[in-house]
Amino acid sequence: MGRTGPAGGAEAEGQGTAGGSGTEYTGSGGSGLPAVRDLRLVLPTSAVFIVTAVTVGLRPGSALAVAVVLTGGAVAAAVWSLGAGVRPGPDRPALWVLAVVCAVGAVAAGVQAGRSYALAAHPLVAAVGERTGVEAVVTGFDRPVRTGGVMVPVRVEVTGSGPAAREADLDVVLLARDGWRGLAPGTRVLASVAVLEPMSPGEPPAMRALTPPRVTGRAGPAGSFPASVRERLRVVSARALEGESVGLLPSFVLGDEGGVSAETRDDFRSSGLAHLAAVSGANTTYVVGTVLLVAAGVGIGRRGRIVAAGVALAAFVAVVGPEPSVLRAAGTGAIGLAALAAHRTGRPLAALAAIVLLVAMLDPATATGAGFVLSVTATAALVLAARPVAEAIRRAWMPGRVADVLAVCVVAHVATLPVLVFSGLEAGPWALPANIAAAPVVPIVTVLGTAAAALGPVWEDGAVLLSAACAPALWWLDTVAEVAASLPGSPRYDRA
Repeated sequence: MGRTGPAGGAEAEGQGTAGGSGTEYTGSGGSGLPAVRDLRLVLPTSAVFIVTAVTVGLRPGSALAVAVVLTGGAVAAAVWSLGAGVRPGPDRPALWVLAVVCAVGAVAAGVQAGRSYALAAHPLVAAVGERTGVEAVVTGFDRPVRTGGVMVPVRVEVTGSGPAAREADLDVVLLARDGWRGLAPGTRVLASVAVLEPMSPGEPPAMRALTPPRVTGRAGPAGSFPASVRERLRVVSARALEGESVGLLPSFVLGDEGGVSAETRDDFRSSGLAHLAAVSGANTTYVVGTVLLVAAGVGIGRRGRIVAAGVALAAFVAVVGPEPSVLRAAGTGAIGLAALAAHRTGRPLAALAAIVLLVAMLDPATATGAGFVLSVTATAALVLAARPVAEAIRRAWMPGRVADVLAVCVVAHVATLPVLVFSGLEAGPWALPANIAAAPVVPIVTVLGTAAAALGPVWEDGAVLLSAACAPALWWLDTVAEVAASLPGSPRYDRA
C-alpha cells in the first residue's frame, strides 16, 4: 500500500507564476497567499475513475448503456452551451466542463464495455471449475499468502492442449506451492491448473497449480537481473543480520516477503505497517530524495539534480523489477517528492490526475484496486495538506523536520483510513501511533538497504556492512509492529 514520505523541512520562498487557470502562488512560511492549484484534469479524472469503478463487473450491455447515456449528456451540454449567455442559466464554461466530463466518462464506460465483452468470450472464463493445461509467462515475482504457498502473476498465452489448444492472452493470478517459488519474470512455463472463480467482480478467473511448472524458456535480462539482485540481497541479509531482520530487509527494500514469517507479516498487518513490507511510493521518495540532497550538497545545479534523480529512479525500478506495483510506486512517489520538495502543489496534482486517468483507461482492475487507490489517496492528501498541517503544528520547541514527519503520518493515515475500512483491510486503532513511531527509521532502512541491494552483485562485503547498519532500525520496526499488534483493539489481539 503506497505512501510517500517527507522531502524535507525547508521553507518555501514567496513566488508567483502566471498561467491562466494554472496560475500558482506559494506563500512564505505559511503567511503568503494560498496556492491556486491546477484542477483542470481533476474533474475529468474523477469522472473516469468513478465511471470505471461503477462499470467494473457490469455486463457489456450495461456498461455500453452507461456510455450511451453519458454521450447523450455530453451532446446536450455542448448544445446547451451554444445558447449560454443569451438566456438565463449556467454559463458557457461550466457547460463545457460538464460536456468534457460526460465525454471522458462515456469513453471510460465504452472501454470497460469492450473489456467486459473480451473477458466474457475468453476461453478461461468458460473453463471455470475445470482442469486444463496452460502455457504461460511469469510476469512478476511470487508473494506468500496466508494459507501457505505463493501467489504468482502470470500471462496465460495458450489454454488446453493438442487439437483443443486455444490462444488465450490474459493476465491472471496463479496460486501455487511446490516448484513455483523464485521464478524470474519472463520465465515461460507449462503446467496443469484448476480454473477458479474470479477473486472479485470484473477480474479474470484465478488459477490453482496442480503440477510443478515445466520451464520451457528462461527469463531475459529484464527479469533475470532483478531476480539475481533479490537472491544476492537474501545472501547479504543472512550474513549481516539475525532473527526476523534477515527477512525484513529484503521485504522493505525489494518487496521480497518470502523470508518473513507468517506471524511477523500478521503483526505488520494488524499494526497498520503492512505498507512498509512492500515497495511503495515512500521507497522512491526516500531514494530519490537522498540523491537530490547529496547532489545539492556537492554543488550540482538544478538541471543536474533533476538528471541525477531521474537516473536514480530508473535504477531503482530496474533493481526492484518493473512490476505494476513498482511502476505505480515510482509514479506516485515521484509526484509526492516533487510537491514537497518544490512547495508547488498545482503541477504535481495535475500530474497525479494524469496518471490516474491513464491507468484507469489502460488497466481498470488496477485503477480500482485497493493498492492503487491507497497510493493515489495518500499522495493527493500529501500534495494538498502535508505542508499546511506541518505549518499548523510547528512550534518553537519542535524542529521543522519533526513537524514534517508528524504531518505526513497524520495526513496519510487520515486520508487512507476510509479506503482501508471500505476495502476491509485490517488496521487497528494503533496504526497512527505505530506509523509515527516507525517513521524516523524507515528512510534509514530504505536508503541503506537499497544501496546494499545495488552493491551486492559487485561487492558483497560492502553490501554486508550497509545491511548490518540497518540492524537497529529493523529491530525497532519489528518491535513497534509486535507491540502495536498485541495491544487491545488490534485485529490480532481480537482474534486471540
